[in-house]
Amino acid sequence: MVAIFLDEFHFSTLWNGGIFLFCAFIIVCYFFMIPSRGKSSVLHIISFLLGMVVLFLAAGSPLNIIGRLTLQAHMYQIVGLLFVAAPLLVIGWKPKSWVSQKISWVQRVLTFLRQPAAAIVFLTVFFYGYHIPFMFDIARIELYWNHFFMLSLFMAALNFWSAFFYYWLDNRIRWYAMSIQIAAFLPYCFYGLLAGTGIYQTYNDPAVFLESLRICIPVELQMPDEFYIGFLSFDPVYEQQMGILIFLFSIALVSVITLVWAQRQFRYKK
Repeated sequence: MVAIFLDEFHFSTLWNGGIFLFCAFIIVCYFFMIPSRGKSSVLHIISFLLGMVVLFLAAGSPLNIIGRLTLQAHMYQIVGLLFVAAPLLVIGWKPKSWVSQKISWVQRVLTFLRQPAAAIVFLTVFFYGYHIPFMFDIARIELYWNHFFMLSLFMAALNFWSAFFYYWLDNRIRWYAMSIQIAAFLPYCFYGLLAGTGIYQTYNDPAVFLESLRICIPVELQMPDEFYIGFLSFDPVYEQQMGILIFLFSIALVSVITLVWAQRQFRYKK
């Protein structure tokens, strides 16, 4: 059914050219414009490039439109941005000099935000701010609000992972911070898993569903309402539960991998 939906749209609608150009620009800056703080290893370069690919797939691929059909697809986006692209980009950026280190007030702000409590609160607040049902429904029909929350979440994730890898050098702090961050997501996950109905009008109410889809589809490519309503046959409760389970499994897996990797790096440096 999703394939039928996607077949109706032009390539330029499914693949966001603006985000592609942005990613390409950042890659060019990484290699040729941003001064290096040491020689980049193959690991750093591969990590950075993979991070940019995942960033584009999460934000600029057909997954962005499919995420308006089901919560499961939206959760793939969130996992890709927060727990795959963000840590990969942070690891890959390590050899590059941070411009913020040359601006004192920016450095002071970042020092505060990279404290464990601040980094956790920052990420948690934007996650809940976006995914509280009434706010999510508003964001999905207001394109600028949606962009604001997605960008804020991604920046919060970059802050969290940069602190995790390069500022929290005590592995006990890393374990405690990661455990608290996962625990902070659990109330949302339990609420979504135990709810007997879909928690978002975006995936239940035909009027909100239609408005959410039309926001991201050019006027000249929009179809009759009946075409879109056919996609409400997705079971919102099943898609909701699957999306949250994917989110839980993904953050647990990424957390274990990064904690083990960080601990090995720490021991190697000692």
